[in-house]
Amino acid sequence: MLPGEVNLPRKIFSSDGQVVNRLFTVLCKASDSALAQGFAEIVKDVQERWFGNRSLPIRCPNCGGSHVIGKGWRSRVLRTSRGRIELFVRQVRCKGCQRTFRPFNQALGLATSRRFLDEFIDKAIMLGIRVPFAYSARVMKELTCGTISAEGVRQQIAKKAHSISFSEQIAGETVLVDSTKVKAGKKQRGATVNLAVTAKQGPQRNGRSSIVKKLIHLNVGSTAALKHRLRTVKAQRVVHDGGENYSLCASHVQRCRWHLVHQLKHYLWQDGISLKQRGYYQKELQKILWQSEQRPEKTKSALRAFINNLESCGLRHSAGHLKTAEPETLTFQTVKGFTFSTTSPLEREVRELNRRADVGARWSEKGIENVLKILFHSRLNQNSQTQLGHA
Repeated sequence: MLPGEVNLPRKIFSSDGQVVNRLFTVLCKASDSALAQGFAEIVKDVQERWFGNRSLPIRCPNCGGSHVIGKGWRSRVLRTSRGRIELFVRQVRCKGCQRTFRPFNQALGLATSRRFLDEFIDKAIMLGIRVPFAYSARVMKELTCGTISAEGVRQQIAKKAHSISFSEQIAGETVLVDSTKVKAGKKQRGATVNLAVTAKQGPQRNGRSSIVKKLIHLNVGSTAALKHRLRTVKAQRVVHDGGENYSLCASHVQRCRWHLVHQLKHYLWQDGISLKQRGYYQKELQKILWQSEQRPEKTKSALRAFINNLESCGLRHSAGHLKTAEPETLTFQTVKGFTFSTTSPLEREVRELNRRADVGARWSEKGIENVLKILFHSRLNQNSQTQLGHA
């Protein structure tokens, strides 16, 4: 065999149209073996160099002494997407207290509890936040050379979620907030997920407008945490759908125009209006709210006349709904800087939230919060923040 030639089994080259597939499989296994060997050799060589460099004294964690001697090597096995890799870690013994320890674990990133490399964990987490944990574990086993259990995926997601923090810099941004129910916790109706994102117009992509979103808060449970977060970051402009009172959480608050029209249908039903007639009142309100070219004073007087008309017709529930929302209905016209006056950009994220949370089983509140926190941090804060869509 000439230098550079590879010794391959003869059965690879049988003429059945599968030569390239079998050749690829064989070479992948060979490269994985070479990777594991080279990786272990380099890690061992690095430790030898550190141990031989006496200008960097090794301190005993027990007594603080620096007089140590070599005490062989300790085997460590790490799971990776390319298979199991066996490494050897240098051990030393303190001459003072006779304690044996491994001085380079921290520098190498080989904590005692580490069993996986980060690249393998990242793949497992990215699967686990999108599909069930058990399915994630099966996919990892089938598509990589490593294995991890469903419980292992859950634990890694919990650990990752604990390390995530959101940006405090939202000065001048428009914050969209919304809440939805998921099947979690002990209550029959489930638990509430509260979301807050900033949104602004992005660049044109492929002839379509885009929206740049950034997650600033997500929690499962009471909206008190969301309100506290808005006050902490000193939100200036907040848009919401009317489910909660956010008047004390921001300088300027806007009710979602789309929800005002959509919610009117329910109050008209309470007032005994037929389905056909409800559409008429909704269209009239929509004309008032979407005539942004009018001066604010004219729009405000038109809205007031519409509310008075509802009261004169005896539609007290509908009139009360709009009267309660009136102080926050036209904020976007009187206060400059609102990038959106509806929560539409956030509704896309709520649909993705419901897709992941609706798995036919009941979550723990902390479990679903961990999954959703990483999912939306990955979607909005880490990956491309520009998403196609229409305002």
